[in-house]
Amino acid sequence: MRPLAEKLGQAFGLATVLLLTKSTGLAKPELSGDQVYSQLCVKCHGDQGKGVANEHDEPLVGDWSIEKLTRVIIRTMPDDEPEQCVGNNAKRVARYIYDTFYSPDAQMRNKPPRIELARLTNRQYLHSVADLIGSFTGQSEFGQSGGLKATYHNSRNHSRNKHSIERTDTTVDFQYGSGTPVPDNKEYKAEEFSMRWSGSVFAEETGDHEFIVTSENGVRLWVNNMDLKLIEGWVSSGELHELNGTIRLIGGRAYPLRLDFFKYKSRSASVKLEWHPPHRARQVIPARNLSPASTRSTFVMRQPFPPDDSSAGYERGSAVSKKWDEAATFAAIEAANWVAEHLDPLADTSAKNKDRLIKTREFSHQFAKRAFRRPLDAEQQRFFIDSRFAERKPVTDSVKEVVLLTLKSPRFLYPDLGQADDYSVATRLSLGLWDSMPDDELLRAAAAERLNTPDEARQQALRMLRDPRSRAKLRNTFHHWLGIAHAEEIAKDTEQYPNYDKSLEADLRTSLNIFLDNIVWETAGADFRKLLNSRHLPFNERLAKFYGAERVKNMGEFGPSFFDHERAGLLTHPYLLALYSYHNATSPIHRGVFITRHVLGRSLKPPPEAAVFKDEAFSLEMTMREKVTELTKADACMTCHEIINPLGFALEQFDGIGRLRETEKGRPINTISDYLSADGSAVRLTSAGDLARLATESPSAQNGFIEMLFNQVAKQPVRAYGPGVLNRLRRDFATSGFNLQFLLAETAVINALNGIDPAKPIERN
Repeated sequence: MRPLAEKLGQAFGLATVLLLTKSTGLAKPELSGDQVYSQLCVKCHGDQGKGVANEHDEPLVGDWSIEKLTRVIIRTMPDDEPEQCVGNNAKRVARYIYDTFYSPDAQMRNKPPRIELARLTNRQYLHSVADLIGSFTGQSEFGQSGGLKATYHNSRNHSRNKHSIERTDTTVDFQYGSGTPVPDNKEYKAEEFSMRWSGSVFAEETGDHEFIVTSENGVRLWVNNMDLKLIEGWVSSGELHELNGTIRLIGGRAYPLRLDFFKYKSRSASVKLEWHPPHRARQVIPARNLSPASTRSTFVMRQPFPPDDSSAGYERGSAVSKKWDEAATFAAIEAANWVAEHLDPLADTSAKNKDRLIKTREFSHQFAKRAFRRPLDAEQQRFFIDSRFAERKPVTDSVKEVVLLTLKSPRFLYPDLGQADDYSVATRLSLGLWDSMPDDELLRAAAAERLNTPDEARQQALRMLRDPRSRAKLRNTFHHWLGIAHAEEIAKDTEQYPNYDKSLEADLRTSLNIFLDNIVWETAGADFRKLLNSRHLPFNERLAKFYGAERVKNMGEFGPSFFDHERAGLLTHPYLLALYSYHNATSPIHRGVFITRHVLGRSLKPPPEAAVFKDEAFSLEMTMREKVTELTKADACMTCHEIINPLGFALEQFDGIGRLRETEKGRPINTISDYLSADGSAVRLTSAGDLARLATESPSAQNGFIEMLFNQVAKQPVRAYGPGVLNRLRRDFATSGFNLQFLLAETAVINALNGIDPAKPIERN
């Protein structure tokens, strides 16, 4: 009967067959998955699974198992009559969809990812120009932290004498009143004295930093640009006043700082040095951000750029708009003017030097060579350098032209534009690990052709990890991974959380950054798993008291703090728990979505229709878990929320600012749920510890983290480098003991060497 039914189906179509089989008693035909898809699914999803406008415009791709796809199809599809596709038909069409459109293998087959030609991202541009100019002025370095070098004088003049005193002050926050800064020294009179604090300040994040000096006396402050005072208050009325100045700094770098102070015939004396950095509260600059060792100034571009394209899940230089091109032009002009203004120290010459022109031409040649990350050929030398210098033409005008042409050239803006060779390896390594230019050692290795094997590239990568720029790059990567790269203030209900303020929030962000740095750079093994299962967090005294932790004594301002209850590293860090909560309550949905996408590396489709959580719509006696369960109980919601909700419920023992709680609405907290894993199996979750075990042991979670890191290093999709690269990285990562430094270096090496082996030619759009 089956062959007859199939022939009838081919001749008359599905509807006719159903009528005939019903009237004649023939057995219903068993349709193949593609036949079911064509009859019941193609209207909304299209014949290629890419979606149909005004029907279902999301493509059929994801990470659900075939079993889950089957259940979703039975429950919800087709939209108008879900009962039409059940039983074996649902199983067959689920298999067809999975194999044809949905699975990672199908996606690779249907749309193979490609390595695309890309310009510098905004971050890469900022760091590259800073280091390009820094290669002539000297790079900044941050010495041992712990405060500023302080020189005390027993007169209003900052001149050394036999009674001057030198020491290190951890912070600058002094109230002298009518006394002196050195009460036990009779040479210091209350009528007049002066101090100078000097050293360097370390910026943790990129952005505008406001510096504030409060004093009733004379003060001056320099930061980074030591030729221009950021704060000028040398003339004082004797009344307490507050002066401020704002300067843009690049995160992960140190900047020279100097503060001068004097008192003369004032009734009292005091001085306080504060700052308001990005994402932080105003505070006295802490000792951990200060060093008594001075450093070089850094050129920091102020020209803003439009945001980079982030549609792929990471920032990439894939778009060149009119606004971006204009920004690049203005940025080149800004750099050209700065170089012309500082030409003599850059070129190691002077206005009266007879060989000034020769030295300026040599500087221009080196500038273009370093900007292009490789030697200039004869044509480039003629166009970018030689043709810019003419008789009687002001040398500063010539240099401006060189800088403008160089920084607007595709050879600078598109760093991988050249051929695949050792210089390409140097460029990719420096962009991958520093978001910046190759240093001299990398360029020397490239010139000697010592970068074209994995061992040679790996040796350089491991060296580069010791540079502070690698720490800054990885911290920026972590911020992207955790979803806090652009997180602003966390608004909380002051009645619900009366002791939560912006100062505490700033301490929490500092704690999070220190925790990340400690795991990667200070802890033996740099074990990725410790990010998610560590039982301790770095807290200061205030945080430890607020969150009920016990600090290890004598371990610095932010020292290891332990809890008498279960914690799980990042998953239970109060900053993230507060960030992914409502202003007056927890949010299992926000926390669950964060863990699903960022920690477990799973994809989620946009909800079919936005459902706004309205707390007032629920009974006052309902717990948050009950509210979320009620809100998401519809079949269309549960296709995703059967993944999201259990993950969020497992963290319900922590309130909206990350404190442990045992009850809600007078009832014990229920954290137990069954989570549906990527392979379709159910996992019982009872606590944050279970979440940590799931995240550290799950292959999909490990793959998600590795892919995220690869995207941030290469600014390209990992699957474009070959079908086995992701699996090989995960295998080697596990073999290394999940060492994060190893993974970072190995990722940079794989990206850097792509296209070098002639057997594996690089393919670009």
